[in-house]
Amino acid sequence: MSTKLGINCPHCDTWATVRTSEAVSATMRIAYFQCKNIACGHTWKAHIEVVATISPSAIPRPGINLPLSPLSETLRIAVAAISDPRQASLL
Repeated sequence: MSTKLGINCPHCDTWATVRTSEAVSATMRIAYFQCKNIACGHTWKAHIEVVATISPSAIPRPGINLPLSPLSETLRIAVAAISDPRQASLL
């Protein structure tokens, strides 16, 4: 499995990868994609944005306040409901 970020081309559905990107803010980048199908050759830009926290950072950055994802909140509540009352909570 490749570790390079990519998505399928909106025109030919071939894998496309990020050629370069630029920071807009601490939570957003503009990524420039290139289709790997040489017969297609489509290039485009896309916004990549961090929108929610799945697992909180152990070293949170001041000023970055991302909401907890709904699934993470549901899991946190479920774990709290079934946890041993004698066990100290880390959440």
